[in-house]
Amino acid sequence: MAGEGSDKAVLEGAGAYFLSIVEASRDCIRVISPEGSVEYMNARGQALFEIEDFAGRNRSRYWPDMWPAESRAAVEQALRTALAGEAAAFRAPCPTAKGDPRWWDTTVSPILDEGRVIRVLATSRDITGEMRSEAQRQLLVNELNHRVKNTLATIQSIASQSLRNAGVDLAVRGAFEGRLMAIAATHNVLTDENWSAASLRQIIDGSVTPYRSNPSQLTISGQDLRVSPKPAVVLALAFHELAINALKYGALSSAGGHIDIGWAVADGGQLDITWTEQGGPPVRPPERRGFGSRIVELALPNELGGEVDVDYRPEGLRCRIQAPLAALDKVDAFMPLA
Repeated sequence: MAGEGSDKAVLEGAGAYFLSIVEASRDCIRVISPEGSVEYMNARGQALFEIEDFAGRNRSRYWPDMWPAESRAAVEQALRTALAGEAAAFRAPCPTAKGDPRWWDTTVSPILDEGRVIRVLATSRDITGEMRSEAQRQLLVNELNHRVKNTLATIQSIASQSLRNAGVDLAVRGAFEGRLMAIAATHNVLTDENWSAASLRQIIDGSVTPYRSNPSQLTISGQDLRVSPKPAVVLALAFHELAINALKYGALSSAGGHIDIGWAVADGGQLDITWTEQGGPPVRPPERRGFGSRIVELALPNELGGEVDVDYRPEGLRCRIQAPLAALDKVDAFMPLA
């Protein structure tokens, strides 16, 4: 191979054993000078990048110049980091010498001699297949999200028309439509996160904020947590029911009422969420348990594998939710495949 002697000269300090390892790699391996020029590329790398004349066209070329404009900033940043003595990594596209589009996962590491950076080692792995699969998966997810949103909107419309024409009580209609809206709002949050997880703060905010008359009626505190899709939907419904109850009978039914929602994680990974109302009319326990109560007191603890305590104190309802933190990170049928 042309330039083979020069390649070996670059690496002669590392010995033949190191050279044999580099040449056996299935990735593209380059050695880059302190000035940023490419001194060596293994045979596999030349094949991956479809380079037929490395010695004549690419040796001593400034490495970032071998990448397209869209990738150059990431390459230069990684090179600067390595020359400063730290490892770096990036993912970026770069076509082969023959123009075939490719994506590369690249790690860049300093080569040190007595604490001084004498060269940089850059290793690139072809991840084009992975990126194409991810793009196809994202396309399918986006289409599914679009269809689900349309389905929810259609259900809301059908429900509204059907209940209105059937003469169903306005309060019943409002409750049903509100629950659909809570599910739709949580779906939007999950869609934004590619159905990997939702923000607990966003779930609570989206479920309760629509029912307060002014910002001073609601305080949300706690370090944000990630919630996987299935528990996210149940939590959204539970907080929606608590908000509706507060709007009808509790703190949100009066201008001076206030709800404080906070959570913390105790040692041992135990999540503790509290909902505390004050400033509303005197509270009395309900005479019967409806759908909302079943969601909060039965469905929620069942989903989280924890306990829910609802205390109808005269000065304001207090709800405490205790569950293992791991319950928020359940792998379920809603979650995307890895």
